Amino acid sequence: MERMPLAPAYGLGDADFVLEQLQGESPAWREAKRLLPSVAESDLPVLLLGETGTGKELMARAVHALSPRRRHAFVAMNCGATPDSLIESELFGHARGAFTGAIGERPGLFEAADQGTLFLDEIGDASPLLQMKLLRVLQEGEVRRVGDTVVRKVDVRVVAATHRELDEGAQAGIFRADLLYRLNAVCVRLPPLRERGMDVVMLARVFLARAARAVGAEPPDLTPALAGRLLRHRWPGNVRELSNGCAYSVRVAGARGTVGLEHWPTPLESAKRPAHGLHAETRALEERRLRETLERTRWNKSRAARSLGLSRQGLLKKLRRYGLAADALLDDDGSEETCGVDP
Repeated sequence: MERMPLAPAYGLGDADFVLEQLQGESPAWREAKRLLPSVAESDLPVLLLGETGTGKELMARAVHALSPRRRHAFVAMNCGATPDSLIESELFGHARGAFTGAIGERPGLFEAADQGTLFLDEIGDASPLLQMKLLRVLQEGEVRRVGDTVVRKVDVRVVAATHRELDEGAQAGIFRADLLYRLNAVCVRLPPLRERGMDVVMLARVFLARAARAVGAEPPDLTPALAGRLLRHRWPGNVRELSNGCAYSVRVAGARGTVGLEHWPTPLESAKRPAHGLHAETRALEERRLRETLERTRWNKSRAARSLGLSRQGLLKKLRRYGLAADALLDDDGSEETCGVDP
């Protein structure tokens, strides 16, 4: 459980800045952002699901910045980076003399986040001990420092994030179902970059401009060849991979004016090689038809299934086959589906 630096509290005027960081106009990304203001105001625990690099911490910071807790601390921690022997001290703090090396009192992460937001990153990697300790403090709303007898009340909003499917972990006994119920009051799935269409090119221009400013250069443009490769790439590292590639192109490869394939750090075509033959052409046509129908129906499962002449389950099967974000789509009534285990 790695202790990350405390983030400054956000002021009322910072909401526009935070929303500006969540750039993107694809249907899947708009849907992920749709309920953000009301989710932030609700003060409910939030569970963010998505692949590595999809922007889960950025979304967590947005939830905090738009919430009534914005004037207090945003504290982030990685749930898989600290041994069990240090978990209680990290979470709850310790008193002077509690153990060898404890030369003074120190508050834990829950106290540091009091009245603010605690971001539990990669909660799916939490050890059984950490899961138990988190559940207890979330139930009781109080902490006791290691080596101390004083019980302190804390008021913390928890936003958790993971790339794992926690409902599957709960069913397998790897993740506590009772903790999942505590964390999963609101569930938001963030789509992978490969499902965000032209957002890839838009974000690339943003990252290139940012890298250029850092070296005092004018924002460069993308060559058509590079733009095409970016759109076809599978992006296993998602937005983080794109951002790193743009920074390399400008700051290491020295691109100025325009950025082409010769400036990119890795061969983009290696992630998704074109397939050949009738079967591959049929799959490509089916995938394109699915995407077009989903965008036309604003990512509503039932409407898309009717339009394609498929059953609901048949549509879901095809969405999983092509890696589309089925769980982020809408039901008939326009509401989001839950992402965790059934209550």
